[in-house]
Amino acid sequence: MFTKTYSQKLKKIKKIIDKADYVLVGAGAGLSAAGGLDYGNKDIFKEKYSPFIKKGYKTIWDGLVDNWSVSQENKKSFWGYWANHINNIYYRANLTKPYEDLYELIKDKNYFIITTNCDGQFYKGNFDEKKIFAPQGSYAYFQCEKPCSEDAYNNKAMIENMLSSFDEDKLIIEEEEVPICPRCGRLLRPNLRVDDTFVDKPHLANIDEYYEFVESAMGHKIVLLELGVGFNTPGIIRFPFERMVKQLNDATLIRFNTTEHGIRKDIKDKIILIEYDIKQSLEDLIKI
Repeated sequence: MFTKTYSQKLKKIKKIIDKADYVLVGAGAGLSAAGGLDYGNKDIFKEKYSPFIKKGYKTIWDGLVDNWSVSQENKKSFWGYWANHINNIYYRANLTKPYEDLYELIKDKNYFIITTNCDGQFYKGNFDEKKIFAPQGSYAYFQCEKPCSEDAYNNKAMIENMLSSFDEDKLIIEEEEVPICPRCGRLLRPNLRVDDTFVDKPHLANIDEYYEFVESAMGHKIVLLELGVGFNTPGIIRFPFERMVKQLNDATLIRFNTTEHGIRKDIKDKIILIEYDIKQSLEDLIKI
């Protein structure tokens, strides 16, 4: 049940955003989870990943941990899981409500978005793609397992082919549908930042625009809107946002996080923390 303090915080946040000259959005996995793309939700796994229950998996994360890297030995079972996962999260998933409401909240502002999410949600709505920096990769692309180039390959057709050959009993795909690098013949893998072999060139398109946005915000009212950002990769959004709010005189950090681990004392007066469900909070915020 929401409290009077919660309502007061939302009203304060809305006023701050309305008066802001710049809005910098930092979005993590919690924003997508709030919309139903929750890797730890057992009911979602039962609904969308039911063939894999027989392997003892209970959540999406269970399957990802068990199929973290591809090799010649596990390639058919690896892609049996990943093809289903990418299809569920990227290709089958519609734009979720939290993203819709976030757009309504910032659409008339001078905004920019940095996100660690690879599920493509920001590209399914009305957000300006030139204002999105997504450095962690995308479920829409594959790359060479040991990069022989800086190329990443759109995987829609490959995913469709893998799914058409998926054996629900054995939980594998056919050998001939295993994706292979067209340049060197090695295995392909998801184009995600998991180690130092990540092919990041396709995802750096707007990096200069991101830094220019931050630089141009200096001396102006800026809101750092942090949504569902945890500690998996804090160096991309969380820590930089904390540094920015400390260094910029007229900056406010608004942090939506249901599993908050504390706020730095040196910036506590410049942070507003909302510890309630992000989906509900955004819905309430745009009604004000």
